[in-house]
Amino acid sequence: MIEPAARALGSENKAVLGLRMRRAVSRQLAGDHRAALPEFEALADAYGRVSGPGSEEALDSRAQAARCRGELGQVTEALAGLHDVLDVVRSVDGDMSETAVELRRDIGMLLLAQGRAADAFDVLEPLHEDLCMVFGPDDELTAEVAETLAVIRLDLDGGSPRSSP
Repeated sequence: MIEPAARALGSENKAVLGLRMRRAVSRQLAGDHRAALPEFEALADAYGRVSGPGSEEALDSRAQAARCRGELGQVTEALAGLHDVLDVVRSVDGDMSETAVELRRDIGMLLLAQGRAADAFDVLEPLHEDLCMVFGPDDELTAEVAETLAVIRLDLDGGSPRSSP
């Protein structure tokens, strides 16, 4: 359906881009990160041309491409991609926008998954402080980050580490 629509409307038509995004997300949700990655990269480029490189669609596509890279074991590239998107989001929407919070958490969790507990702690502790201040300690995400920090502290203190959440 995407190819005929692209021929009729143009490959960078908003409706066609929306269909391509659905296909990429479907592939990602199905665990086919290898197929989703080039889709998200192409979408990031297309949305950058159509809506601007700082548009929500372009940034989301870049972040999803970085997440795919993380799932494929390309951690250095994934972290660089997430940091690049976070820098833009912070400059536009601040540190506590929904997207910024999600990116900060993803960066911390990716670092933790790579065994970089101290680096993860350095990312997640300020996130936790911000979440406590804005949403309170009983918020679901605040509690999730607090639990992750507790696991990291055990690991850093030489306690018996548990598997990461």
